[in-house]
Amino acid sequence: MTFLRDVGSTMWSYISPRKTQERRDKPFKVPSLPTPATSRKGKIILQGSSPGPNTRVQTWDVKTPSPTFSSDDPALLPPSPPTSLERPYTDFEGDTLIDHMEENLQKGEDEKYDANDETLVVDEGRYVLDQKVDVEAERKRREEQGRELRGAGWTEDAIFLFQKLGMRGFEPILPMEWFHDFGALPADLFTRKIDLAYVKALGDDFHAQKALDGLFNLGPRARDAILTDAHPRTAEWHIKRFVRQYNQWAMKDVGMDTIWRDLSLFEVVSGPKGVDADSMESKMKTKLQRLALHWNTAFRMTQHESLDAEAVPALPTLYGVISSHTIMAFVSYDPLSKDDILRTVAMFDWGQEGYDVWNVIAVAIFVIHCRNRMLELKDWIPEASVEASSDPDL
Repeated sequence: MTFLRDVGSTMWSYISPRKTQERRDKPFKVPSLPTPATSRKGKIILQGSSPGPNTRVQTWDVKTPSPTFSSDDPALLPPSPPTSLERPYTDFEGDTLIDHMEENLQKGEDEKYDANDETLVVDEGRYVLDQKVDVEAERKRREEQGRELRGAGWTEDAIFLFQKLGMRGFEPILPMEWFHDFGALPADLFTRKIDLAYVKALGDDFHAQKALDGLFNLGPRARDAILTDAHPRTAEWHIKRFVRQYNQWAMKDVGMDTIWRDLSLFEVVSGPKGVDADSMESKMKTKLQRLALHWNTAFRMTQHESLDAEAVPALPTLYGVISSHTIMAFVSYDPLSKDDILRTVAMFDWGQEGYDVWNVIAVAIFVIHCRNRMLELKDWIPEASVEASSDPDL
């Protein structure tokens, strides 16, 4: 018991306020102020006394953190910061890849047209100010441009697509019910009049929003593919994949996901940055010519079943999506024209981060345009043959 009493007394003495008071009774000394630091030639030198030789810092180098990311593993690179994406589109003569592709695709035309040529990106504040633009004046200018396109030999279907792409940003295109799911988009792109909404669902609304939301990943995926050198999932591979995925939803939305010979109104051709534009043009033209033969066969097959032979429609205007690196082009092909050429409708660059919204809307307009045209031709497409299963239990 004596031992425990001594231990308790010792502990109480250690934490007792009297012990603290005894320490406070010691003379208090004001520490000397350190000598102000001086800067010389980009270095900060600390002068005066320091806590000890082990913790003393003699010099501090002031350096700005480097924006570069050093890593042996390319998969660990950061996701596409705006200043880190190298723009490998300029050759030694100063021409860009998009200009080179444009010249090759439009070499058979007297005039060069591009529905995306005048698309500019501004910040939110500037966008509000730019809403003072006269929409009617812009529409009249597009109509005048349409007359020029007719004179150049364009089809009415291609002219409509050209003008629709050029008017994005000047007119509403999405239903107002989607506004809360796409709150980052300008409010002027939404309308309460469902008839004015060009990009919309004719079937399930949920899957339509999900498909459009997934399309917004195309730009970041394409740029990240360049940063990480992600072969074989290159930038052009992502463009091809996302366009086809969105088209799959569009066809399923109208119940045409299973169709005779997988008939479509457009083809997709892609190639790396170094591929010759002439070879991609030749490949696209061959695929569209073969596609025109399929449409011709389909019309002949349904013509025998039709009582009115004169009601058989003419071969439709066909389209192509050509992608190289981050450059994407929409081209049109008229199978009834004597001029066996591809006409450039619009060109886009997914390497420019600020243009992602307008590029996504352009892809949506393109796919929806083809979907609507497919609906008009649905009665002239043969029914898809369903193979009978050999399993009696199915």
